[in-house]
Amino acid sequence: MADGGVSLVVGAGGPTGGPFIWAALAELEERTGWVAASATEIIGTSAGAFVAATFDAQLEPALGAIDALISLANDDQFAAGPASKVAGALRRVAAFVLAKIAPMDRDFADYRTAPAPFHPGASAVTVARGGSRVQHRLRDAADPEAVVRASAAIPFVNRPVDVDGRPHVDGAVHSATNSDLVTNPTVAVVIAPMIPATGGTIVGRFHRAQLRSELDSLRRRNVPAVVVVPSESAHADRKNREPFVVEGAAAVARL
Repeated sequence: MADGGVSLVVGAGGPTGGPFIWAALAELEERTGWVAASATEIIGTSAGAFVAATFDAQLEPALGAIDALISLANDDQFAAGPASKVAGALRRVAAFVLAKIAPMDRDFADYRTAPAPFHPGASAVTVARGGSRVQHRLRDAADPEAVVRASAAIPFVNRPVDVDGRPHVDGAVHSATNSDLVTNPTVAVVIAPMIPATGGTIVGRFHRAQLRSELDSLRRRNVPAVVVVPSESAHADRKNREPFVVEGAAAVARL
């Protein structure tokens, strides 16, 4: 086994995305002994950014936990095809346009964020006004609260949030997970509440196609991934919080 540890990617998911993520993490710990705080890096986008900000220290992984995670790897179920590459290219164009035209006269979202200290590998993803994706390490951020709020600043719903003097919007404008940002782990854990396992709306299918492309970039680096996504029916009913929390655990159990 390599020494790269675990990269945890927690994606966008709206108000019910966070509870889904927490339920999935609890179930993973129950089944493998792996604790999320032992990840070497935690990459959060939108709802996932709030989750990433809650970890205040890095723990040592339990004996055998990483091997147990590897045994659950299911990224082969997300093989990339031509549509995946097209989706990634279109998403980059959409990110540029949405970040550029996001109205500045909306209200700020009233989100509570966790205070420092932060996990040394925790980061949040935003998209700058010019359309460029930015990964912010929370421990190094001058205003980590602004970074986390910016990561969830949905264009046309919330106004952009200033980070280092520039307006930034929701990191999900670029990708629902931004899982291609992981470095060189032994295994990646990707939890994506916004992406149905099969079927779904045009938007859901688009998210899944992009995820396939991002996972392909991990496969080229020989990084296995444990991918936790809701079923098509649960994803369609994701506004109902309690059933979606149950689905977070069920999605892990299905692995």
